Amino acid sequence: MTRTRIAVLVLLVLIVLAHVALWRSDRMETGMKLTLTLINAVGWAVVLIPAWAVGRWLDAHRRDD
Repeated sequence: MTRTRIAVLVLLVLIVLAHVALWRSDRMETGMKLTLTLINAVGWAVVLIPAWAVGRWLDAHRRDD
């Protein structure tokens, strides 16, 4: 496994653990927890999906050369 894959895996595990901690908290209402979870998930998707797609695109262009 490459360092990049390990780094992404660690990042995803930390994100999931943060969501678990949020949901175990009793300081917020369930609706607020759901809203924050959805905002956070969409935010990370906006960051990670394009980065992954650019990596795939770059790999495809390197193979062509």
